[in-house]
Amino acid sequence: MSELNYLQFQEIDSSPDNVFDSHSRRVQDEIVLDDDIDETKLESYWDHVVQDIHQDPDWFTFTDE
Repeated sequence: MSELNYLQFQEIDSSPDNVFDSHSRRVQDEIVLDDDIDETKLESYWDHVVQDIHQDPDWFTFTDE
């Protein structure tokens, strides 16, 4: 059965985007990039990804053509 049968549309807000009143409040989506990155874990993860790709039977390099 199609998942589209279960979609429900949200009501459209007819107020202009730049108008704010006490009853409506906009929540801003912010991306916070303050987290430190563990470079060792990241490198290990990508090494694993590359190994996994190389083990894929359908994988090939373009130099093989």
